[in-house]
Amino acid sequence: MVQESLKTNKIRNKRFFSDYFQGDILDIGGGTTPVIPSAQIFDLQHGDAQHILKYLEPESFDCVHSSHCLEHMEDVSLAISQWWSLVRVGGYLF
Repeated sequence: MVQESLKTNKIRNKRFFSDYFQGDILDIGGGTTPVIPSAQIFDLQHGDAQHILKYLEPESFDCVHSSHCLEHMEDVSLAISQWWSLVRVGGYLF
């Protein structure tokens, strides 16, 4: 039964990535391993992700992804607001 769950999760993950991670993708905090190979990485060496609009243009990505970064922001609301501003109309923030 566990094996079937693993298979199902792999299929779901493939669908998730193919459905949502398309176009211009930004991975905030991606380090050396972005969420997908084609994603542009924004990490500490690029600047302060909390004030990301100082470095990147609004509405310049179809998908913005970040994992394990919000807990490092001084102002979480500001960070989310700035990150969301990077997303084009019809795009996604994860």
